[in-house]
Amino acid sequence: MNAKDEILIVKPAYKDHWSIAGGVVEENESPKTACLREVKEEIGIDLKNVKFLCVDYTANKGEKGESLQFIFFGGKLSESEIIKIRLDKKEIAEFRFIKIRDSLPLLSERLKMRLPKCLDALTNNIAIYLEGGG
Repeated sequence: MNAKDEILIVKPAYKDHWSIAGGVVEENESPKTACLREVKEEIGIDLKNVKFLCVDYTANKGEKGESLQFIFFGGKLSESEIIKIRLDKKEIAEFRFIKIRDSLPLLSERLKMRLPKCLDALTNNIAIYLEGGG
């Protein structure tokens, strides 16, 4: 998030829709550690701390299987941090800061449902549990 309360979204090079920085947890890695690693790999920002906002359970859907999606808040980035963003072009084609309402048409269906609830959790200083994005 920036000083204008716009969220940072990324356009993965291998997907048709926009997303948020993140990825898969590796063996013997915590979700928080995975978040910090993925943000560093994808956009070059070395976050020191993140705040847990949400866990979203998705039931087995054939090929994808069941999953748990963890969402963390990386804080508000300063201008000096924003200018240090460096994309891993193999993974991320571009990034932008955008108002949440303007981001929704660009996101996957599940993230489109999940993200506003995560921002409500941030505003209310709580963590939430979801199933299937809702």
